[in-house]
Amino acid sequence: MNKGFSAGLIGFGEKRLADYAPVAAKLGFDSVDFNVTEEYKNGAGFIQEQLNKYALKIGGFGLPVDIVAEESKFSCDLKALPDYCKFAADVGNLRCFTWVAPVSNALDYEENFELHKNRLGECARVLEQYGIRFGLEFVGPLAIRKGHKYDFIDNLDGVLELVSAINRPNVGVLVDTIHWDLAGQTIEDFKKISSKDFIVVAHINDAVAGFPLGQQLSFNRELPGVTNVLNIEDFMNGLLSVGYDGPVYVEPFNEKVQNMPFEQAAEVTKIAMDSVWIA
Repeated sequence: MNKGFSAGLIGFGEKRLADYAPVAAKLGFDSVDFNVTEEYKNGAGFIQEQLNKYALKIGGFGLPVDIVAEESKFSCDLKALPDYCKFAADVGNLRCFTWVAPVSNALDYEENFELHKNRLGECARVLEQYGIRFGLEFVGPLAIRKGHKYDFIDNLDGVLELVSAINRPNVGVLVDTIHWDLAGQTIEDFKKISSKDFIVVAHINDAVAGFPLGQQLSFNRELPGVTNVLNIEDFMNGLLSVGYDGPVYVEPFNEKVQNMPFEQAAEVTKIAMDSVWIA
C-alpha cells in the first residue's frame, strides 16, 4: 500500500497538480491523484515533469463519464473517454474509479442494475484498451436512502454481483471504511476479494461520534482515527491480507478540514493517516 494524497477528497477540488504536488511531497505522501479533465489541458509532458520533480507516483482518476445521465450526455461523455484514457495512460495513471449511487427515483433495482451493467461495461471496455483498471465503489450509509423511491446497491455483495455481470477483467472495487462498516462488512469479507488487483483504490476516514451507525451520513465524516467509531484497524489489516499494493486516500468530507488553509489541511490529513497506518 502507499500513502496517497487527493486535494479533492479533502475538500480542495479547485487545486491542480502543480498546486498540491509540492505539498504532498513535502509532507511525505507517496502518490497523488488528479482531475483528468482539467490536467488533460496541461498535457502529459507537464504531468510527468511534476511527478518526476517531486518523486511522486500517480494514484488514479475519477471516471469522467456521468453513468446515470440522459442518453445524449452519456454518449457525449463516452465519446470523449478514449482521449482522457490515452492521456492518463501516457503518464502511468492506470487506476480509474467511480461510485454507484445506492438509490434512484426513476429506475427500480432490476432496471438500474441493467443500466449500470451496460454503461459501466462500455466504460470498462474503453479503459481496458489502455490498460486501466476500473474500481466501483458501493455507498453504505442507511440515511442516504431516505426520501428516494428505489433502493440500489449498497454493500459489497451487491457490487460484486455487478462486477461479475459486467464481466471484464479490468473491473474491480473501490473500498472505503465508512461504507464498509456501515454496510456491515467485516474483515472476514476481504476473503471475498479474489486478488490484490481486484481492489483498485481504497479510502479511509472515520465516522462522527455520538450517532448510531444507522444514522451516520455519507457526507459528514471525520479524519481517520479521530473518533474510532469505525474499525479502521481491521480495514487496514484486511487490505494487507489480500496484498493490496495501491493508493490509500483520506476522504473525510469534514467542514473543519475544508475551512483550514490548504497546507494545514494537507498536514492534518497526513498526521491522521500516519496514526492508523499499518505497514
